[in-house]
Amino acid sequence: MKSDQFKQAFIEESMELLSSLESRLLEMEESPDDAEKISAVFRIIHTIKGSSAMFGFNEISEFTHHVENILDGVRNRTIKVSRGLVDWTLKSGDHITALIEADEFEEAKAALHRQSGEIVAAFQEAVGLRTAAETAAPETRQASAGETSESKVWRIRFKPSENIFLTGTNPLLLLDELADLGECLFLPHIDDIPPLDKIDPEKCYTSWDILLLTNKSENDIRDVFIFVENDSELHIKELPVDEFSTIDGEPPKLGTILLNRGDISEDSLKSLLGQQKRLGQLILENKAASEEAVDNALNEQNFIKTVNEKRTEKAGTASLRVSSEKLDDLVNLVGELVTVHAQIDRETGNSGSELRTMVEQLGRITESLRENTMSMRLLPIGTTFSRFKRLVRDLSNDMGKSIDLIMEGEETELDKTVIEKLNDPLVHIIRNSIDHGIESPEERKQNGKSETGTLKLKAEHAGASVRITIEDDGAGLNRKKIRDKAVVNNLISEEAVLSDEELFALIFNAGFSTASKVTSVSGRGVGMDVVKRQIDSLNGSIKIESEENRYTKISLSLPLTLAIIDGFLVNVADESFIFPLSVVEACVESSLADRKKSSKKMIPYRESLLPYVDLREEFDITADRPDIDQIVVVNSETRQIGFCVDRVIGEHQTVIKSLSGVFKNAEGFSGATILGDGRVALILDTEGIIRKSVLNEEKKKNG
Repeated sequence: MKSDQFKQAFIEESMELLSSLESRLLEMEESPDDAEKISAVFRIIHTIKGSSAMFGFNEISEFTHHVENILDGVRNRTIKVSRGLVDWTLKSGDHITALIEADEFEEAKAALHRQSGEIVAAFQEAVGLRTAAETAAPETRQASAGETSESKVWRIRFKPSENIFLTGTNPLLLLDELADLGECLFLPHIDDIPPLDKIDPEKCYTSWDILLLTNKSENDIRDVFIFVENDSELHIKELPVDEFSTIDGEPPKLGTILLNRGDISEDSLKSLLGQQKRLGQLILENKAASEEAVDNALNEQNFIKTVNEKRTEKAGTASLRVSSEKLDDLVNLVGELVTVHAQIDRETGNSGSELRTMVEQLGRITESLRENTMSMRLLPIGTTFSRFKRLVRDLSNDMGKSIDLIMEGEETELDKTVIEKLNDPLVHIIRNSIDHGIESPEERKQNGKSETGTLKLKAEHAGASVRITIEDDGAGLNRKKIRDKAVVNNLISEEAVLSDEELFALIFNAGFSTASKVTSVSGRGVGMDVVKRQIDSLNGSIKIESEENRYTKISLSLPLTLAIIDGFLVNVADESFIFPLSVVEACVESSLADRKKSSKKMIPYRESLLPYVDLREEFDITADRPDIDQIVVVNSETRQIGFCVDRVIGEHQTVIKSLSGVFKNAEGFSGATILGDGRVALILDTEGIIRKSVLNEEKKKNG
């Protein structure tokens, strides 16, 4: 059972690394001289290689070893970063993904095994190395079983032979090679160096104690000394946990280090520990150890302290992998807690001050728990954006177009559920922008544009929503083509008068396409239909702006979260409604008599006139109206607008419940919630109500 868990952990980690690999490769292609970007790509492949060997994915380990060798050449500047190298590394990443996914299918594994050799051979030839048959020699090192993902600390004592110089060996070069394996502390022993007049320049008098922090195995360390080990004194020992760190996280004491190194006897240490002076001073006064040994022990102590601090820092910032199902369960439970608190708050409204204090404290704790839980679901959208770098690169290459992808607002956070469902709509929009929108370099040049087109992805917060914009500087939407196609498809009549918004909305109909030919990318009239259905399922909205021969901009407005929001509760007669609190600007009183003075639905507000929507009329509520109504002022996408209600109740933590299929076509609502008294309150889709109201007004004007 545990092996299955570890295997699944490897698969999840590898998929994350492979996703990161694409963006890192494209960054490397843009900055081929940036050593850090090259190293980042190398580390990803190296990590996958080591992990796959550890968990028994030998096919992946062998394949990634060859890819790692090529990337090592890039890191060492013997192989240049080129488009071909990036192409083949991307293909290698795809192949690793296929190997992981085919692990349970023997027939697929056999076919992929043959492809592994073909890819390696083609990759090596593409970057100017020898053929796969020459490089994949039997002695090729398997992913080292001793190489672990967890670094260890090794204590190495190296005392070279006095005659090491006579063999042509420089021990300092061995130490440099050792330093390449990880982080080192070198502690030289120079007590054996004789006075200057007695030194033999052909003899080596120095030895070293070395602390090495590395993920390499003992055999890898011994390989450094392979040609001098027989003639030298070499001791390699892994520091046990109790020698490396104490329970309180502090490094071992000076006496412990000296004892572990063999520089002081246990009896001498015990006799000195009972005295009141500092241990280092006592050791030197009693000559229990040399001054050099004490200095080296202090240096070792500082090294271990530094390593411990780095490990603590890494552990403190490490993420904890939790399944999305558990996170969803937690959000649901928090939602139930919010509802129960609302019920308790209602029932104890007139209770004593002590009980009310406890209920209020419960409310604060519930709100903090809600905010923390919701923040766990929020992820930066940059991870999704980065996936499209390769999509744009591959499509522009296939179509012979030159396109720059610009991304803004990658740090904007969005609910994980929304992000997961956003991928397909963005893919379809981007593919359409590249295929239909951005012209070929020749066409762009003829139209006085730069031969390189621009595609911009932008994310930004807009009240309770996140607005994602996909904009290209291409040919724009052809209004005549859209209209003619809509008439042919019987979507509109030839006499119909449509606004730009209504005309552009036609492209979301299933099977609608103005493309003159069907390509492998688009033209079947399916993509934008998928976009519309997915965005609707997320309670989002789509807006299209376009100017022929200049640009097309598609804006997706999506809710921050699909679980719990801060709401603003109002009543109209006996019905309860909730506004998302983030869109509410203010509340003002208004009498029916004052409103009747104006023929239009406008009220004075902050030295101007504010249009408003009467929810009684909007929802056909016929109960008696109070003498004084309340106008809730909200911020819409383009302006402020008011909503006329009977009473304002106030803020309300709102657990969003989706509407059943029976109400899927009900306009003006984005969901529902359960109030403390068990009644249901509908959550208002303010943008939808505004659009519907404006459309109704235009219909009245047109007769």
